Amino acid sequence: MTVRAAWLTNRGDTAGGQTRNDTRLAPLGTMTPAAELTTSPGAIPGSDPFALTATGPMTATLATGRAIIQGTEPQGAYPVAITADEPLVFADGDPANPRIDLVVLRVYDTAYDDSGQTLVAVEIIPGTPGAAPTAPSTPRGALALFRVQIAAGISAGTGGIGFAAATTDVRRYTAAVGGITPYSVAGAHRGQYRDNGTGLQRYTGTAWSGLATGLITWTKASLASGYGHNGNSNGDVRYRVIDLLGTRFVQWRGGMNVSYSGGNPRGSGRFLRSALPTTARPSSGLRTLPVACSSANSSIIAVKIDFHSNGTATLLSAAGDAPPWVSLHGVMYPL
Repeated sequence: MTVRAAWLTNRGDTAGGQTRNDTRLAPLGTMTPAAELTTSPGAIPGSDPFALTATGPMTATLATGRAIIQGTEPQGAYPVAITADEPLVFADGDPANPRIDLVVLRVYDTAYDDSGQTLVAVEIIPGTPGAAPTAPSTPRGALALFRVQIAAGISAGTGGIGFAAATTDVRRYTAAVGGITPYSVAGAHRGQYRDNGTGLQRYTGTAWSGLATGLITWTKASLASGYGHNGNSNGDVRYRVIDLLGTRFVQWRGGMNVSYSGGNPRGSGRFLRSALPTTARPSSGLRTLPVACSSANSSIIAVKIDFHSNGTATLLSAAGDAPPWVSLHGVMYPL
């Protein structure tokens, strides 16, 4: 067998019973809980479990991997594994309408369902053709892996499925209890962690709180006339927005060359060519911070910047001080 399960069959069953090899290959241990007696189902992370690869116009294979499939609460959770590529054959398209098929990993347990079977299998659940088709629901005791769009009239003779464009990855992942789930699972207990794709989050018992979630990655600022990047070789002026323990912050870095007009920074100190995006603006009022500056042409070694709620920013220096550059390294403020 290439699709195996642990804790599904007994010795003497038609399925042959659980072997030592089944137990070694299937994932064991307590996984991420969903409730008191249920487990958050999903694939076990590691490279690319259950990858779908096209092998022909209407055929593909499902690669090896391990997973947990949750049944009903009385059933418990089933640890399963695929140990060799599983072939998939998709039926030809409906003559008139497209459909969406669902690829699943499914457990049959006749002690809890009316299937009359005790096994785990890879299946394609065909969708219902329609002008605007929807994917079939995931059956009880199954883990959805991929949705595949089957165009109307498609077959091997007409070129088959364009798998790259037709396939939607719906795999979800799970981890051992106390581990970090690489998926946006629902919160089950205080102190639970997950990686939602942009950063690490902790569940407080009522909501997810970001530890260091990136909302806007490092972005090069567009500077107004009279201002330039890489002041004092400090690099380009960049900003990013992060969520840190539930509070949103803007961070800045880089150096900015500054020119003057009438003894004041050019353009009344408005050094940004365009306003910051809404998600990077103070919610109200100002955020005023000191920034290091050159001591050349200046009696001071710091000036200030006001960050405004309309997305603009103003560089301010005292009369008679005209430092040729300022450094934004270390500038950070809450929104």
